[in-house]
Amino acid sequence: MDHVAEVLFFLKNKILFQTEGHFIMETKEVKKGIVEDVAVATETLFKTMVAMDLKYDSSVLAEETYIQSDISGFVSFMGKYHGTVGIFCSKEFALKIASSMLMEEMAEVNADVIDTVGEIANMIAGNVKTKITEDYGEMELSVPIVMLGNGTETNEKENPLISHYTKEPWMLTNFCLDDDIFKVGLLLKELAG
Repeated sequence: MDHVAEVLFFLKNKILFQTEGHFIMETKEVKKGIVEDVAVATETLFKTMVAMDLKYDSSVLAEETYIQSDISGFVSFMGKYHGTVGIFCSKEFALKIASSMLMEEMAEVNADVIDTVGEIANMIAGNVKTKITEDYGEMELSVPIVMLGNGTETNEKENPLISHYTKEPWMLTNFCLDDDIFKVGLLLKELAG
């Protein structure tokens, strides 16, 4: 192995490697940076658009391959890195978000609540996209997808939660408001060569 190859091999295994004069972080470090961007974007969004002061604790950051929630919203992105931003919350929390954003009391999950959850996922992903684009190149976003558990409809069933299983772990950031927990997750992969 020549000297340049040895240096590149060493740097790659020490978190950074150099390609064409640019430093590129490995996916794990990129995830950490984007998760921090997700936290900031979520706090800002909820303060400005939803009029809620969510509390974020970085010590709660977790990697999970199994998540349960009443309502989930997802936005996928594609670029040098591809993945999904997901939000996971209870029916009650979704109703609080929609009531606050729409300035109208929501008592049951309806099309407005579903649209609000999708829009929250879209706004979080959009805010993060701006930061990702600055650091890692252009990204494209999908339209939001919202999933509802059985318990969100009028005929509640015994197991109302949606169960999400993934091969790769979600990088989850937990936010709290009173007794409710609102989770924002990130799945991320670097496109091969």
